[in-house]
Amino acid sequence: MDRINNFDVADIVERFGTPIYLYDESSIVSNYQKLHEAFSKYFEKFSIHFSIKANSNISILKILHNLGAGVDSSSPFEVKVALQAGFARDKIIYTGNYESIDDLQEVAPYNIQINLDDISSFNKLIQICIPDIVSFRVNPGIGKGGFEGITTGGADAKFGVPYELLAEAYKMAKAEGIQRYGVHIMTGSNILEPYYFAEVLEKLFRIIGRVFNELEIQPEYIDIGGGFGIPYTDGEKELDLDFTAKLVAEVFFEYVEKYGFNTPELIVEPGRYLVGNAGFLISKVTGVKNGYKKFVGIDAGMNCLVRPALYGAVHRISVYGKNNNYQLVNICGQICENSDIIAKNLPAPEITEGDILVIHDVGAYGYSMSSNYNGRPRPAEVLVSQQGLHLIRRKESYEDFIATMVLE
Repeated sequence: MDRINNFDVADIVERFGTPIYLYDESSIVSNYQKLHEAFSKYFEKFSIHFSIKANSNISILKILHNLGAGVDSSSPFEVKVALQAGFARDKIIYTGNYESIDDLQEVAPYNIQINLDDISSFNKLIQICIPDIVSFRVNPGIGKGGFEGITTGGADAKFGVPYELLAEAYKMAKAEGIQRYGVHIMTGSNILEPYYFAEVLEKLFRIIGRVFNELEIQPEYIDIGGGFGIPYTDGEKELDLDFTAKLVAEVFFEYVEKYGFNTPELIVEPGRYLVGNAGFLISKVTGVKNGYKKFVGIDAGMNCLVRPALYGAVHRISVYGKNNNYQLVNICGQICENSDIIAKNLPAPEITEGDILVIHDVGAYGYSMSSNYNGRPRPAEVLVSQQGLHLIRRKESYEDFIATMVLE
């Protein structure tokens, strides 16, 4: 890849240096519109809440705010970032896990919607306030993810109220005088199979249908979380959103009628789908080593992009100005860990020191999971829009690195 949205990658590097994260605004807009159009055909009451954990840069959040999205937050800081980006409080959902009483005390005064991860969370919350509406996150006993570390449901997942205890949870809420209810579920991450979303939703309805009918309560919304996947390799097929929405709608309206629910709002919480393919990590080759294997060292390691080291995740990588792949190389960073490998056995052209590499599909869980490990600064972030290139976060300095240290 030599150009990103009509900008030459070498010119971008000359202006901003490396490593840098680059985001294409037009891709974010297109992704949002595609998702919204697919589901709006079937659902009159439908909303998209972007998962801030995927990318918390305020400039990215403002793009989504202007498109009409809400947000899903998972910490008090993310709530504050959402407010600073301009989101109204009724467009912010908070879904934490193992919340401390301090977390809930900080979040509760904003009067935003809270999805509770456990019965214990409800017990903590009512010590602070009695919320207008209560929603519990359900663990339906099944789950799926691209990697074990990102599976969000099932017996081994740390998230949600086990479905066997859901009746107890809502019964407690009703006993406290709560009259408005929602329900939340998320059992997948980076799913590319349309049928999976319908299967999970059907199981959720079977769980809540019995519980809600017995307690004579109604769900005002059903939040099915995110999990909408993107291809990370050339061999993967894109998620068919239209077919996914059709299958979800068939299940949704069948069970709404079956259990006599007033039609609830459908909420989705995508992160990766909206920003993943819009992001690129541009790096420069700092050294080539012909050892037992051929290693190509770059100035963006696991401190910039931890997914390959953490999950074994795969990202497509291109070399600026070069094609004709004929050799296998290992791309690594400068971190003092042997797990600091960005790509193993990557087909590549002849690579020399100073070459520019572009790592694809890093708009989600890239910068947001970066660190200062080994004393390396986090990179700059740049947005590509119709108006040009915009620096939306500068590269960290040494002064930033020590800013929170108490020096005597």
